[in-house]
Amino acid sequence: MIPTYLVALLSLVNITTAATAASRTAYVSITGSKTGTNTQTKARPFRRNILDLQQDAPSWALYIQCLTTMQNVDENDPLSWFQIAGIHGRPYSTWNNVGPTQNPFYGGYCTHSSVLFTTWHRPYLALFEQVLAQCAQNVAKQYTGSNAATYQAAADKLRMPYWDWASDPKMPDSVSLASTQINTPNGLTTVRNPLFSYRFKRYPLNTSPFPPTSLSVFPQTVRSPITNTFDAVSDVGGINELLVSGGLMQRTYDTLTKGQGSYNGFSDGTTQGPSIENVHNNIHGYLGGNNGHMSFLDYSAFDPIFWLHHTNVDRLFAMWQAINPTSQMTPALEPGTYSLPRNNLDTLQTPLYPFTSTIAGQLYTSASALMTAKFNYAYPEIEDWNQSVDQLKTNVTAQINRLYDPNGIWQNTRPLRAAKRTALKAGAVTRAWSVAVKVAKFDLDGEMFRIRLFLGDIPAESKAWGLCKTLFGTMTIMPEPFDGPKPFPNTTVHDEWSLTNSIIAAGIDHTKTEDVVEYLKKNLDWRVQKRDNSIGDLKALETLQVSVFDQTFELPSEVTDLPKYGQEHNYHVEVTKDKPCGRTNSDA
Repeated sequence: MIPTYLVALLSLVNITTAATAASRTAYVSITGSKTGTNTQTKARPFRRNILDLQQDAPSWALYIQCLTTMQNVDENDPLSWFQIAGIHGRPYSTWNNVGPTQNPFYGGYCTHSSVLFTTWHRPYLALFEQVLAQCAQNVAKQYTGSNAATYQAAADKLRMPYWDWASDPKMPDSVSLASTQINTPNGLTTVRNPLFSYRFKRYPLNTSPFPPTSLSVFPQTVRSPITNTFDAVSDVGGINELLVSGGLMQRTYDTLTKGQGSYNGFSDGTTQGPSIENVHNNIHGYLGGNNGHMSFLDYSAFDPIFWLHHTNVDRLFAMWQAINPTSQMTPALEPGTYSLPRNNLDTLQTPLYPFTSTIAGQLYTSASALMTAKFNYAYPEIEDWNQSVDQLKTNVTAQINRLYDPNGIWQNTRPLRAAKRTALKAGAVTRAWSVAVKVAKFDLDGEMFRIRLFLGDIPAESKAWGLCKTLFGTMTIMPEPFDGPKPFPNTTVHDEWSLTNSIIAAGIDHTKTEDVVEYLKKNLDWRVQKRDNSIGDLKALETLQVSVFDQTFELPSEVTDLPKYGQEHNYHVEVTKDKPCGRTNSDA
């Protein structure tokens, strides 16, 4: 039941959005929140780590109340939780009067396996944050007396928080508890926790926009549900085990530092090397499991944790931008969305449908949405208003090394949480070993699947693979729900994992090629796992290729330096050639 004071607020919000809709000609003007900027220094409010935000009682109270309000706005309102979440995928309907392309490939607007992946989500998050911040202004006005100024100041600076799963991978308790206690205008109150789940206002779901699926049984979003029943419980413990064992610190550091400054390489999985989209996919898979909403691109944005997750992806993108200030997007073919035609050549000027910057309908592009300043927010690591481009690059590089360096070199001031210290030292020039995978996303008839990489024995029971001690890498492949005529699109995706620390941990001298090759020949192997945890047929993946290579590697000498990787890859086909789908030639 909604508290009485929120019923009044909900009425106010509905009136506000309805009035806004009536006054605009056709489109939503997405600006982000306009409040909180320091007019003297130009400092913008931070999107804060959720672990920090939840310690700030006034900001946390506003945040929780506004999420609740957003979730209870009528589904027909274009600024409701339901409709904003629905932009990403289902219910496959036109939002903001931006209609579909002819014969759309995919029913949602979201871009995946596309150079637009990172930039498309920036105005999407800004839209959510804009509605959140407008609500916070309304809530703050209900606090009176000595609290009034405190809550107004908190509302002015409120931005959506991020969950940094790379430095602290367990889900915050604040997203896993069904209720929470906050200070409301009526005093200290225990309320339903809107971060726990989103409850669909119409249940059962309308089967026209939401055709029957394995998710249809759930009246609310769930995470890796233990049972597939109406009253299913999320497997919080199991999810946290996967997150902690997922090597997310190493994966994030490699993604930020290993791509030679390539925007396309960082952004999405269609270019060789590690990418933020691939790390992002694994988080979706860990949270959703076999049958939770985060494992389905069509439904994932309904889960409140989606917004914490994607805010962190945006933060990592902003950090990458700061250390690569001159990197540019290279035009690439678009796999297709609700509004973008298949094989469209995506560039900086490609519209980011359906997001508009003005009520006249001016569509955002990657060029116009590229910087966080456009939407009036920042991140704690990126104070770009008081320093030069070079100073910012230096300072953000230091932040990346301190937060995510998997070798523990720059984390001496605090416990090393996600990796053991290795023999690698600052400034060392050595060799880095990696395993690379490429595969077509639709090879298993458009179903989600995982590539599992092992160093050692593989359990016979595939359900045990996710937490197996010999597992060192997972690639989660999440094909877009395909609405077009077959054949399936031929979208090839790539990923890459560092082997060096694993080799050192096994007692092998990573500088001796013959020893490493012999170790990998005996121990490196891989498997395919379907969504339901059953074993997939490697032979069915006609495009799968697994490669092993090494390259020169120079560790940073100072915390303000980035690691340097040699551009030449020395492929070791002797490791892979006799294994199913292993690379058989050494050509680059």
